[in-house]
Amino acid sequence: MELDGVGSPSALAARIHQLDPDLPLDFSIEEVCHRLDISDIVDQPVTSFAAMLLMHPDRAWGSIVVAEGTSPRRRRFSIGHELGHFLIGSHRPGDGDQFACSHADLHLANSREANRARKMEVEANRFAASLLMPPKRIRSNLGSRQPDLNEVVRLAREFNVSKAAMARSYVDAHRETLALIVVRDGRLIQAHRPDDFPWIAPRIGEAVPMESIANGHQLLPGQASELEECEPETWLSSSAARKTELLSEQVLSQSDGWAMILLHAEGVETD
Repeated sequence: MELDGVGSPSALAARIHQLDPDLPLDFSIEEVCHRLDISDIVDQPVTSFAAMLLMHPDRAWGSIVVAEGTSPRRRRFSIGHELGHFLIGSHRPGDGDQFACSHADLHLANSREANRARKMEVEANRFAASLLMPPKRIRSNLGSRQPDLNEVVRLAREFNVSKAAMARSYVDAHRETLALIVVRDGRLIQAHRPDDFPWIAPRIGEAVPMESIANGHQLLPGQASELEECEPETWLSSSAARKTELLSEQVLSQSDGWAMILLHAEGVETD
């Protein structure tokens, strides 16, 4: 595959799909890696990292190690992440000839990271997401224009990725103005808010708002609520709520106290 001169992580992933437009939704990440000079991919019983890339100083070859026991869908993302480090020319290990990436590194998403090491991890995550879940292919495979976490579950299965990874990519790819919140035991753990979504008031670590349908829901794991209208002040800051005509909320219950919340904002005034 000819990838020289391709710029951003997303453009690099898009170029791979341009060169091989017939890749299935759940394509073999191992096969793509081998075609891009990754010599081998092995699983090892390690606890100090989630995935590692070893590579030749001139990138003539690379080797990927994944922590043994990683679920198949998360394993695909981990491999895609390490492939990103290998292909993005500006990525250089801080010490030695390897990238050793933690589980936390595989969740970094803030594009404004100032720390160079963390910024490389964000870029590798963006590459992996764009490679495994291209926005155009997500949009072309939507079964409904209405935002729906049930669609996220279906797409995660068809693209062979985790629901968490698909939910973030779904929010980014969808034509509507969406945000994703991940909670456990009623407290915010993560929030994915694209730039066009109004400011969300509750902070990480805080409880979900009392007025939210996520508060005390009785859904069984795997069940999703309907997408229901709520007062914008439930989730948004006062200034953002005043500029938002309509806000809707949907909850997907998961096991062990986890849940995903999809927020849909309509009629948002821009400054």
